[in-house]
Amino acid sequence: MTRRACMPFRARWGASASSWFLTTATIGIDWISPCPGPMARTWFVSTIARPASASNPGLNSPRRVRASWSAGSRASRARIMRGCRAWKAAICGVSCWSRIPARCLRRGGRPASEKRGAVMEPIARWARRITAAAAVAVLIGSFGWMGWRRVSAARSQDDRIAIKVLHWGEKTEDDIVRRLVADFEAQPENAGIRIVRINLGQAAAVRTKLQTMFAAGEPPDVFYLGLENVSDLAMKHALVDMEELIEADRAAGRETVNLDAFFPSVVRCFRVNEETGAVGDGKLVGLPKDFTTVGFYYNRDLFRRAGVAEPPATGWTWEQFHAAAKKIGELPDCYGADFVSWEQMVRIYLWTHGHDFTSPGWTAPYSFKHPELQAAIQQLQDWFNDGRTLLSAKTQMETLQDPFLSGNVGMAGPFGRWKVPAYRQIRGFDWDLAPLPHVEGKPKRNGVFTVAWGISSATKHKEESWRFVKYLMSRRGQQLMTQAGLAVSVLREVAEESLKSEGPTRPRNARLFLDAADDALPTDFPAIPQFQQLLRVRLEEIFKIGRPVKPTLARLDSEWQALDKQYEVGVGGRPMPWGRLLSIWMWPVGAMLVAGAMLWWRGRPRGGELREERAGLMMSSPWIIGFIAFTAFPIVLSAALAFTRWSSLTTLDRAEFIGWENFVNLWRDDATFGIALRKTAWYALLAVPSSQLVALAAAMLLNREHWSVGIFRSIWYLPGVLAGVGMAVMWKWVFHHEHGLLKALLDPVLPGGMTTPAFFEKDAEAWGVPVFALINLWGIGGTMMIYLAGLKGIPKDLYEAASIDGALGWRRFRHVTLPMLSPVIFFNGIMAIIASFQVFTQAHVMTGGGPGDATRFYVVYLYNQAFDFHEMGYASAMAWLLLLIVLALTFALMWGTKRFVHYEGLKA
Repeated sequence: MTRRACMPFRARWGASASSWFLTTATIGIDWISPCPGPMARTWFVSTIARPASASNPGLNSPRRVRASWSAGSRASRARIMRGCRAWKAAICGVSCWSRIPARCLRRGGRPASEKRGAVMEPIARWARRITAAAAVAVLIGSFGWMGWRRVSAARSQDDRIAIKVLHWGEKTEDDIVRRLVADFEAQPENAGIRIVRINLGQAAAVRTKLQTMFAAGEPPDVFYLGLENVSDLAMKHALVDMEELIEADRAAGRETVNLDAFFPSVVRCFRVNEETGAVGDGKLVGLPKDFTTVGFYYNRDLFRRAGVAEPPATGWTWEQFHAAAKKIGELPDCYGADFVSWEQMVRIYLWTHGHDFTSPGWTAPYSFKHPELQAAIQQLQDWFNDGRTLLSAKTQMETLQDPFLSGNVGMAGPFGRWKVPAYRQIRGFDWDLAPLPHVEGKPKRNGVFTVAWGISSATKHKEESWRFVKYLMSRRGQQLMTQAGLAVSVLREVAEESLKSEGPTRPRNARLFLDAADDALPTDFPAIPQFQQLLRVRLEEIFKIGRPVKPTLARLDSEWQALDKQYEVGVGGRPMPWGRLLSIWMWPVGAMLVAGAMLWWRGRPRGGELREERAGLMMSSPWIIGFIAFTAFPIVLSAALAFTRWSSLTTLDRAEFIGWENFVNLWRDDATFGIALRKTAWYALLAVPSSQLVALAAAMLLNREHWSVGIFRSIWYLPGVLAGVGMAVMWKWVFHHEHGLLKALLDPVLPGGMTTPAFFEKDAEAWGVPVFALINLWGIGGTMMIYLAGLKGIPKDLYEAASIDGALGWRRFRHVTLPMLSPVIFFNGIMAIIASFQVFTQAHVMTGGGPGDATRFYVVYLYNQAFDFHEMGYASAMAWLLLLIVLALTFALMWGTKRFVHYEGLKA
C-alpha cells in the first residue's frame, strides 16, 4: 500500500485541496515567470502540482523528470531553475501544511529532509485550528451582525417618534415628498416626530411591498393607497377611518381637515363598504393626495393638415372622434389615434355609452351579455381593425415609448394630467387637450384616477401619523404636492389658483381636468383580483388578438359566475388544525430520529474514524441546515397548504382547511388551468425534441481537435449562463410586432407583399408558443456540453471497427454513436421535459402570459395565483399537481425507453 493510501482522511483532503490550488496557480506562471511558457507549465504540473501516488509518481519518477528536463536547452534549464526556485520554497510550505509527505519535493535530485516535515507539522496543526476558529467566528458574526446593528442603531437614534411612510415616484415626485417631509419636520409643533421615507420607485413595487409588510405584521404607518388596494385592505379592516379622526379633532377643538373643500367625486373614491368592498359609499379609509380626470391630447398640426376641425372644449361625440381619427390616418405615414385599452379606460368608454360591466361595486348581475354593451365593444374593435385609424392597444406599455411624441399620431388617450410635463417638452408640433367624447343623448361621463394617503389600523403612532396626513392635506401641503403639474390638487381652491398661475402654457384647455371632475366616477377595482385578471385577459383577446366580441364576453360572464359560486361555496372552511398536524408529524419524525441515533450508536466509529466523521458532519452542517430550513420545510408546508384556503396577505393561523376542494376546482371549474396545461404541453412537444437535436448536432460539430474549437465551445455555452431576465428583454425587442429587429430584417425580403407575423399580438395564438420554443434554443449550451462529454467517452476502436465493416456516415452514427450515447440522450431528455414544464422567466418578462391566455404557461399561472392573487393554498395544489405530472412523464419515459438505452459502456 502506498504512503498516500495510508494518509488520514484530513491529510488526503488537504493534499487534494493543495493540488487543486497548485494546479490553478500554474495558470499564472506563463505570465509572471521568466521560464518559457509551455515548458515551464509542463515541468511545473508534471513534477510539483501533481501529488505522488502509485499511479502518478510525480517527482519520484526519474523518467518523468528526465522527459520534462530534456525538453529544452541548457540555457532554458537555467532559466527554469531561476524562475521556479521561489515557487519551490512556497510549495514546500503548502505541501507540509496539507501533510503531504516531504519526499514529494526534491532539491538537486535528493529527497528533502524528513525533519522539515516534523517541524512544519505542529505549525500546520495550529493553522488548521486557527482556520476552524476563524470559520466559527465568521459564522457567529454573520448571524450576530443584524442584532448588533439593530442595537447600535437604537442607541444612536434620537428620542423622536419614527413614522414610516411608504410611497412611490420617480425623481420629480420623490423630491416633492422629500420637501413635504422636510417642511413638516421643520415646524416647531412637530419637533418630536421623525419621518422615515421608503420610496421603491414604481407603483407595482410599492403594492408588492405593502402586501408583504401587512402579511408580516409590520405595515407602514402612512402609505400611498391606490384604488387597486382599497377594497381588499378595507375588507381586512387594515385601514383607519379618517372621519373618526376628523370628528375627534372637532370634538377637541383642534384644526382639522375640511372635506367640504375637496372635490366630492374624488373623496367618494375612498369611501368603502367594509363588508362587500364596494367603492363609493361607506367608511372613509383614505384622504386623496391629488387626482386627475382623462381626455385626449391631440396634434393641432395634423388636424390642420387633414382638414379636420379641432374638437371644441365644450364636448364632442365618439362619431366625431372616429371621423377625425380616420381622416388623419389617411395621411401618409400617420395614425389617427393611440387609444389605450386598459380595463379602466374601456370601462370609462362604456360609461359614456350609459353602460358598465357590472352593477355598482362589481357585484352581480353582470352586463357582459347586454346587447348595447356588446355593440359598444364591437364598435371599438372595428375601429382598431380599420386601417391606421387606431394604433395597437397598449403600445406604450410594451415599447416604453409614447407614439404621440413622434408627431405622426393625431390623438393620444384617454390620458390624464400625468402626461403634461413630458408633452411640454415637445418642440416639433403644436398640441392641446380635448375633452373625452360622449354619446349623443347620453350624459357626459369621466373617470377619476387618484391615490390617497392611508393610515394602517395597526400603527402604534396613530396621533402622529394623523398629524402628518393633516399637514399633507393642508393648503401648504397641497401646493407643494401639485407643483410639478403631474396631477390636480384635491382642494378646489388650490386647484383653481394653480390653473391661473400656469397662464397661457399648454395645454390651453387644462380646465377640462377640473370641469370633468363633476361628471367623474371612481375607477375602482374588484375586491377579488381574479375578477380583474379575467377581465384583462378577455379584453386583450378582443382588442389584441381580434377574437369575436359576443362569444368572448359570454365566456367572461360564465367565468365570473363560476368564480362567484366558488367563493360563495368556499365560505364554510374550518380553521386549519396546525397543532394536531404538528403532533402527527412529530411522532414518526421523532421515532425515525431515535431509531437512527440508536443504529448509529451501535455501529459508531472509534478513534480516528470518529474524528473524521465528526469533522465531515461539521463541514456539511451548513448545507444540511439550509436544506432543512429552506427546501425540506417549505416542501412539507406546501403539501399541507394544498388542502387549505390561505391568502399570503394574512398570517398562517388564518388558513382554512378545505380538503380536496383546490384540486377539484382545478380539474372541474378552472378553465384557465386547462389552457395553461395545454400551452405547456404544446411547448414541451416543440422545445424538447428541437433542443436535443440542435444540441447533439452542435456537439458533433464541436467534437473535433482543432486549436480554435475551445473558442467555439465557449461561444455556444455562453448564452446558457447569461441572466434570464436580460435575455428575455432582448428577445422581446427582437420579436416586437412594430419595432422588432426580426420585422426589420424580414419585411424587405418576404415575397408577395407578405409581412412578418405579429408574434405577440393578433398572431399570438398561432406563433406565441413556437416563438418561445425557438428562444429556448438560445440556451442549449449546457446540454451541448453534456453531449460533447458523452461523445468523448465513446471508444475510438468502435468507430475503427465500423469503418472496417464499411459503416460510414449515417450508418455509423445510427449503429455506433446513438447506442453508445443513449444514456446521455435519456438523461438530457428527462431534464429537458422537467425544464419545459417549468418555463417561466421568458413568458413572465416578455408577455406576462398574454395577450389573453396565448402564452400563459403552467408556472406563469401558478405565479399569478401565488403572487398576484395571493392564493397560496391554490398555488400549492398546482405545484404538487405539476410534480405528479412530471413524475408520470418521467416514469413513462423510463418504461418506454428500456429497449433503447444501453449501459454496456458503464458496466464495463
